[in-house]
Amino acid sequence: MTLVELMIAMTLSLLALAAVIAAYSATARHGALQLHSAHLRQQLYGMIHLISRDLRRAGYWQFDPSRLTPLDNPFQQADNRLRVAALRGEPVDSCALLAYDLDADGHVGVGQCPHGRCKVATDSDNVEQFGFRLRHQSLQMRYGGATFDCASGYWQSVNDPEVEITRLHFQLHQHCLNLADNTQPCHGTDAQLLQRVVRIDIGARLRHRPDTALQLTRWVTVRNDRLVSAAP
Repeated sequence: MTLVELMIAMTLSLLALAAVIAAYSATARHGALQLHSAHLRQQLYGMIHLISRDLRRAGYWQFDPSRLTPLDNPFQQADNRLRVAALRGEPVDSCALLAYDLDADGHVGVGQCPHGRCKVATDSDNVEQFGFRLRHQSLQMRYGGATFDCASGYWQSVNDPEVEITRLHFQLHQHCLNLADNTQPCHGTDAQLLQRVVRIDIGARLRHRPDTALQLTRWVTVRNDRLVSAAP
């Protein structure tokens, strides 16, 4: 083998090696991108499932119909009923508050009661006032507190620190049925049934890879309709 032939062989080998390295690098980048996208998708689907699961249960109450009526439901009263608001400084309607009878004892669990005494229809054996809010590009879930609103209580982030929540929006839709005459709209003091649906819009991206982003929308039907005696 001559020197020229050896140099040609070395050149061809280097070209082949460069091609292999380039292909491996492209495959590795593509694989990493797929892993990042899968992680973000898993996070976002997990969060929207968590929110949807609780919203469906909003207003649930275990009670004795021989002693009480649905109008007595403390989980559907003004302080505990499903509502949408926002933390100060965050986008409008980026917080949802709800309550349901988690332990099926008929009382609203508020955790520690102020001054050691719980209000009527409440108890201190657990916490049954829940919420989800957007705060500093993080999804937070309420797990306690004396005051039930978007700005008070104890909240914990549920998303991975590497995930930024870019959008969280709740849209509450309500439809009223006139139980006295279903051909007429709700009015006066007729018995009425309020049916509710919540639209959830949530978007997120990876903190160190802002080009990896995802947005989801889900409609959630609240299973427990609210019985009212006057138009909402």
